[in-house]
Amino acid sequence: MRPMEALEYGALSSDARQYSEYLSKRTCSVLQSRLNPQDWFWVTEDKGIFQSFCDARAIPTPGRLALLFRDSPGVSSGRPVPATRSAWAEEISRFDLDKVVIKPCRHSYGRGLLVPLLREGRIELELDNIKFESVQELANYMFDLPELTSWIIQERVQSHSALSDFSGTKHLQTIRIYTHVDKHGKIFIVDAFLKVIGGDAAIDNFQHGSLGNFIAPIDIESGQLESAVTRSPDMRWYRLDAHPKTKRNFQGFTIPLWERAKELVIKNAEHFKPIRSLGWDVAITEGGPVVIETNMRWDPPNWNPETVYNVRSVLENPDDVFAK
Repeated sequence: MRPMEALEYGALSSDARQYSEYLSKRTCSVLQSRLNPQDWFWVTEDKGIFQSFCDARAIPTPGRLALLFRDSPGVSSGRPVPATRSAWAEEISRFDLDKVVIKPCRHSYGRGLLVPLLREGRIELELDNIKFESVQELANYMFDLPELTSWIIQERVQSHSALSDFSGTKHLQTIRIYTHVDKHGKIFIVDAFLKVIGGDAAIDNFQHGSLGNFIAPIDIESGQLESAVTRSPDMRWYRLDAHPKTKRNFQGFTIPLWERAKELVIKNAEHFKPIRSLGWDVAITEGGPVVIETNMRWDPPNWNPETVYNVRSVLENPDDVFAK
């Protein structure tokens, strides 16, 4: 494990677990590569390709409104969208910006995510505190970012009211579910947790506790939460019994529509074979569970010893564990 990675996971603190109990990103990546064909990497890691893959197989995802490419034509409602700033602006102006989310196709950890809001005739990006006077300015901003050459515009998804009330936030909170395909081709859930927004953050990414968010393990059978985990500014990990904003207890809270969420990932993991190990981000909405994204390359969950133990056991011994 690299020094900065060890610091982020608290492996250098005085109350750290045994070093052997952590799973480094490098080791995790090597183990994943033995299970998942790298030729399929962009099926899950490019959000545009992933969306088209899901649409073709009727996998529930947020509605795709447009795909925009800087170096070639994109598409919206079946129509080509030229690779120009003016064409991008014209297309973006067709949408209600308060109801969409704009994502780079090839970034992770929420980087580059744009959540536009209309405020007094201006467009504000909620995550970046950037304001634009017009849709054309927003399109120019997207078009000119050098490292981002493709974007997907999707319908904005809202969490189930039970989750919103639990954390006291309007922003989306997703569930991470790990699935595995055993040597007989059967699929089962290895572990799961809820990404909990802790304060005023607009995204649920954990980012080692830097956003004030939490991770709450989920009992796979019942869908009930366990005490949440987060990290203090001095790099120490600690558990929370109740949400600090709403004072709601984590233990005893049941994820709404949990059985349907499990069915969703187990059923649709079939479509991603030959990929055997997947990390799913699932949103629970009033209308049912929706897949936000799926990753064949996911970070080790070192924040919780039980979770990393379960995941590591499967990655290291993929043919010795079986679906029930």
